[in-house]
Amino acid sequence: MIKITKILSTVLLASLSVIGVCYAGNNSGKQNIYFYKIDSQRIVISAPTGIKFIDNANCNGTTESTAVAISAVRDNFAELYASVMLAHANNRQIAFWLDGACTPPMAGGPYPTASMVYVY
Repeated sequence: MIKITKILSTVLLASLSVIGVCYAGNNSGKQNIYFYKIDSQRIVISAPTGIKFIDNANCNGTTESTAVAISAVRDNFAELYASVMLAHANNRQIAFWLDGACTPPMAGGPYPTASMVYVY
């Protein structure tokens, strides 16, 4: 019985460690919104000058990014876009769940892309 408990505890701790690493690797960290810009392919949300979002995709060759993008072709683009506007209008902080992809290097990019928006 004690051996089974030890095995289950080990498996549980290993699972929690993996979940924690995955979460930490994809969350941009919460920041204020300095401004956002919209073009035909995406919305780009910028952090205030000197502040960075965490970017483990290394889009610009670094683990920090001045902005995060949301592709206009995402199925949930309207909801994500509305969340960004709501956060900006109410001076709320925002964070993103990054999907590991990067936008093309245009208009200041490449930027890490997000699949989820968190409003604080």
